[in-house]
Amino acid sequence: MVGCRAAPPKMATLLICPLRPNCRFSITVPSYIRLWYINISRCAIMPPAMNTFTGWFLMVFVLAAAWPGSVWLVTRGQNKADGWLPLLLSLALSTGGLTLVMFWLALLNIRFAVLPITLVYTLVMLPGWWLWWRGGRLRPVLNLPQRWPERLALLLLVLISVGILFNSLYWPFSREDALGIYVPFAEQMALQRVLPELPGAFTVYEAYPPLMQLTYAYVYLASGWHNELLARLIPALMSIGCLAAAYTLARTLHGRLAGWISALLLGLTPSFVSWASSGYVDLPMAFFYTLAAIFAWRLWQGGALVDAVLTGALVGLAAWTKNAALVGVGLLAVWLVWTVFRRRIGWTALVMSLVACVVVAAPWYIRNWIGANLIIPPSVWTEQASQSLDTLLILVTRPQDYSLTGVVVLVGLVLALVDFARRRLNAPAYALLLGWTLPFFGFWWLFASYDPRFILLFLPLWCVIAGVQMARLTGAVPPLWRSRLLVLALLLAVILTMPVLWDSVENKDEILRHPLMSVEERRMIAIRERQPELYERWYGEPAP
Repeated sequence: MVGCRAAPPKMATLLICPLRPNCRFSITVPSYIRLWYINISRCAIMPPAMNTFTGWFLMVFVLAAAWPGSVWLVTRGQNKADGWLPLLLSLALSTGGLTLVMFWLALLNIRFAVLPITLVYTLVMLPGWWLWWRGGRLRPVLNLPQRWPERLALLLLVLISVGILFNSLYWPFSREDALGIYVPFAEQMALQRVLPELPGAFTVYEAYPPLMQLTYAYVYLASGWHNELLARLIPALMSIGCLAAAYTLARTLHGRLAGWISALLLGLTPSFVSWASSGYVDLPMAFFYTLAAIFAWRLWQGGALVDAVLTGALVGLAAWTKNAALVGVGLLAVWLVWTVFRRRIGWTALVMSLVACVVVAAPWYIRNWIGANLIIPPSVWTEQASQSLDTLLILVTRPQDYSLTGVVVLVGLVLALVDFARRRLNAPAYALLLGWTLPFFGFWWLFASYDPRFILLFLPLWCVIAGVQMARLTGAVPPLWRSRLLVLALLLAVILTMPVLWDSVENKDEILRHPLMSVEERRMIAIRERQPELYERWYGEPAP
């Protein structure tokens, strides 16, 4: 097996972004990064004994290790628990905990290696196991639907999820930011065993929040090679987790019907399915943010300090994933102050929630400030933002991205705003959902409306708003007409699932022609179809 011959960390070259020819920013990275992707299938970054099976085993262990503690945090000794919420929290705490362990080891000048990372992570998770064991070893059960409409809705969501998972496990990375930012820096960390250096005034992508890059780096280290198929699985799971999180929050607010409508609205959104298996960080950030909203509502209802800490920590993990979530940190602070003045929680809960958020996210941004004199890298093309009616009504002006979901969500938002005003702002659920999303949308419209993809950051919460409103309207319909309306809605959902499911898997003709192609062949096809100019640059021949 051929080993990688990495340049010394200080040997760096100034590169113009290879995926954006007109990019006005430069990036300083080790010179070998330019060629890492061409021959990566022959590149060993660990001894041969660490094989692909070990990588899968360790990732399953990492994900499972957070489950007992998540069960205890959700139930806190109660004898009942929603089966979905511990699973979602386990996914969040496992990926967040693993990457934070790697970050702090790097700050302590301990080089990345599988054994110390996994050992420290296990020690961090042991208190959760002890609390779960001491609390009666509760095993929450997933309550599967019993009625045929709910079973059909679940089937549609499962089919969409399977399409997303298959695409993530079959095709290597092929989209711009994955190839230009997340994967190269993950590869650099796996090879050099340290965090990327901040090149002072030239810092751009090195200052990106590193949750996904560190996750990829751990996968590469654990697998012993550039196992991008396993790496792509993690953000895909978080994207699917957005479906379950939207269902859980909407069901908590307004019952099972609202939950199913919310999850279907999100799952039937073309933009969601398109980006769910891309390896980008938008939907993982949305996953943490939506999960934080669930615990924020639990905090409003019960005032438990555990929920306060989890709310803050999850918003912190969102900011640890994408710096756009710093807007959410401010919205969290406003929400907490409002709940204090409404006498739902005390000042202790407010402080603990904010401290949890700061402890999780702040060290990374402090490092950026010390090393590069910046907090957020200058990677938002604000001059390209369009503050127009077209972007203001983007949910209906881009049907190719939002389909029928956009129309339903827009109607739901209008109804929610009217109802919120009618209640004289005395509606905490609306205050949470609208307060955590509309300011976000305002920032997007003013500064980042050049890219509709960023709507995904808060789209799950918008789908929850729409699901609750549609469930309320359905409840006002007479029972006879309600059953007929339900049949029509499910029929429409089945029809809309077909194109979404078809689009969830890329390059289907190539799969049918040669389903057992090698990873290198898949990589060439994926790059050729997505990035023909990059294909020509890397492989030295024009794309067919």
